[in-house]
Amino acid sequence: MSIFSRRLMSGLVMVVVLWLGGCGGGGNSAGLTAATTTSMESGQAQSGGETLLTGKGPEAFSQVPLQASPQARQPVAETAQGVGASVPELSLAPGVMKWNPGHYVVLDSETREATFDTTLNEIRPLPVVKGIVLRAYWSQLELEKGVYRFGRIDRYLAKAAAQHKRFFVLLSIRGFSEGKVAPAYLRTPYYGGGVYKFKNQRDTFGENLALWNEHARNRLIALVRELARHYNANPNFEGVILAETAFGQPVDPITEEQKAGYYAGLAQVDTAARKAFLNTVVIQFVNYPIGYTPGIVENLLDKGIGLGSPDVYLDDPQHEKFIYPFNDQAQGRVPIGMQVEHHSYRSTYVGGPFDPPPVHDIYVFARDRLHSNYVFWQRDLREPYFAWTKVLRMFRSADFPDSSSGGLSARCPAKYVRCVRQGS
Repeated sequence: MSIFSRRLMSGLVMVVVLWLGGCGGGGNSAGLTAATTTSMESGQAQSGGETLLTGKGPEAFSQVPLQASPQARQPVAETAQGVGASVPELSLAPGVMKWNPGHYVVLDSETREATFDTTLNEIRPLPVVKGIVLRAYWSQLELEKGVYRFGRIDRYLAKAAAQHKRFFVLLSIRGFSEGKVAPAYLRTPYYGGGVYKFKNQRDTFGENLALWNEHARNRLIALVRELARHYNANPNFEGVILAETAFGQPVDPITEEQKAGYYAGLAQVDTAARKAFLNTVVIQFVNYPIGYTPGIVENLLDKGIGLGSPDVYLDDPQHEKFIYPFNDQAQGRVPIGMQVEHHSYRSTYVGGPFDPPPVHDIYVFARDRLHSNYVFWQRDLREPYFAWTKVLRMFRSADFPDSSSGGLSARCPAKYVRCVRQGS
């Protein structure tokens, strides 16, 4: 073979190798397939500070470098699509997932910049705290039909990334106060009024989306797809969480057909989110009603959508009977992300007296009983317990696990093709 022919053949081989690398390994890259991996706490393949796990046997990990898109994210006006920093985008095959399990701190929807900065300073020296979850209502993200405002997410995400922390958005489609859940344009007959009102304790009222209305549901799906368009390829955007499934006690009569339509619509939204966020964790918080939750969870497990719950109660019989068994079904198959809200800091069961359990006991329960990959800790500084100070003290203690995931399971879920861990 001539020198020219050898050089030509070598060049062709190199092109094929690079093409396969960019496609995540060729024929195994499309769709979600079952994969068996071991914990990321043991053997790891490093590539530029990033770890990639693949499902090729109990000890085998393949090293595939992350490909950065040559285009950087361009700034967009906040009044239209949000203010985006220039961030090199990941280019990953579908089903190759960003995967950074561990502990995250939850901030509410009204969190101001000063509080966000304080929180970042608190967690910056704590490697086991992987990042921040920001709650956001639909009405905060879409000013009017098709006009999105992601500027605050962009700013907070950029600040977290600068401190090597990661970011979740908790999308609230159910709220315990009125006027927050849906944008104004949705509150018309065409969208079924957009929301229905339900009664809280102490004679206050909340809102939930009228997901049985096709037009309202399609607008929510459009929002989810727009979020995915902006953030799926962002290497520091870890995931999106959809708020709890509880229906509440409607103030005005709701038919059984509408209620069934609500949960059929929710399954459609979950599925659309999984399809839109090709490389990003999607988690649905599941609690009630018990007549509908088995079908919801079946869809999550089938589609590769993560399972979570808004509360971690150590001794609640209803949760133990009707909610937490779903975690046993989900273990190892899809991500599990559990939230510790203020109620869980104050009592071991729903409606219980003020009797705060040790936060370390909550952690152990979330880790061992609930098989958590992620634990989302609400930054609760209310008197008299000041729970967040207790959580920080736990993270800082010498005996807290110093693994990257803070002792939580870091095994790549079987429904993912591969898991990619970013360096921190």
